[in-house]
Amino acid sequence: MDFYQVAVESHGAATTIYVSGFLAQLAAARVEEIVAATPENVRVLRIDLRGVELIDPSAFVIVARTLGRWRDATRGRVCLQFPERSARRHTPPVALYGDQRSTMGSAVSRAMSWPMSTSPG
Repeated sequence: MDFYQVAVESHGAATTIYVSGFLAQLAAARVEEIVAATPENVRVLRIDLRGVELIDPSAFVIVARTLGRWRDATRGRVCLQFPERSARRHTPPVALYGDQRSTMGSAVSRAMSWPMSTSPG
């Protein structure tokens, strides 16, 4: 069972297709239908995928090919907006708080500075 929602907003020479939920075969087929029914005066076709939770790669290929065919046929412009979650997240470096640096540094330096004797003496 696929859970998705596809909505469309069109005005002037621009159309936006909003997809949310799962981008699977049924959602991709719905996008195809909407693109095929797009009025001839539309010059910009925007696909907003920010509400998508999961993307099926084969469904995304269907959407990408549909957009490419529309762009080639109309000489229009295509804009894709991807979900934030798919962006690479920056993880901050580990931060030490309080007196942890001096404690850790001294413990390491003491361990490294112990003399090593190989002969009994």
